[in-house]
Amino acid sequence: MKKFMKLMLCMLVITTSMTACGKNNSTSNSGDEKKSIKIGMRADSLDYGNEAAKVLKQKGYDVKVVTFNDSIGPDTALGEGSIDANIYQHEPYLQNYNKSNKTNFVMVKPKLWSPVFGMYSSKYKDYKEIPDGATIGLCNDATNQSRGLNLLNEVGLIKLPADKKSPSIYDVKDNAAVNPKKFKFIEADMQTLPQSLKDVDCILLAATHMVNAGLDASKYIASPKDNETYAVGVVVKNGDENKKWVKDLNEAYRTEGIKELLKKKAKGTLIPLF
Repeated sequence: MKKFMKLMLCMLVITTSMTACGKNNSTSNSGDEKKSIKIGMRADSLDYGNEAAKVLKQKGYDVKVVTFNDSIGPDTALGEGSIDANIYQHEPYLQNYNKSNKTNFVMVKPKLWSPVFGMYSSKYKDYKEIPDGATIGLCNDATNQSRGLNLLNEVGLIKLPADKKSPSIYDVKDNAAVNPKKFKFIEADMQTLPQSLKDVDCILLAATHMVNAGLDASKYIASPKDNETYAVGVVVKNGDENKKWVKDLNEAYRTEGIKELLKKKAKGTLIPLF
């Protein structure tokens, strides 16, 4: 009986030890101890993601870069938990996404780079040449559409009310007071909008999408004064922003290697903020 009790006690000790070890393993990838990271981005940013991943791997992280072919997938995946962070959006876009989807994602500070936004035309060399009744292409997401309309207002092609900070096509197209030149508007995803350049009188979008389409992004005929307001940064779930792995991820994007890539690939359309 004594031998049996000793045997049971030994088994209990071993089981308890294994359970404790199991708990340590399960928490080794949580909180500040997290060493396995999945970061999401659009496919056009893969080179930047791979460069940041190299820096993180040198710090002992296991990094997986996940790419998306649209501008919705990275936030959807973050909400579902299939990625830990994403890098592709500016803060006004993020705020609009949070409001529309009841999420509370957070942009990490300091931000990374500022994307140039521009008005492009294959028909006119000056925005003042755009005629009455012209067809104008805008992004179909709310934030970048508003930005395009605000640029049209800034250069005097439309006349928005002073209190209208986030206009949409519906505020403009059938409103003679706002749209005295009777412009027509089309909408398209920002990545495909450059394909409309030859079919319309002008398009308004982030310049990097012109580069991705193989077009000259430096030849914009107007650009707003608010480019830094739309700076891109690392986005994570609320509560993660001050964790060590997030700080390390943000720093991995603020290196000379990233700066050189921005210079080489973005061709002046993404201005580093470091």
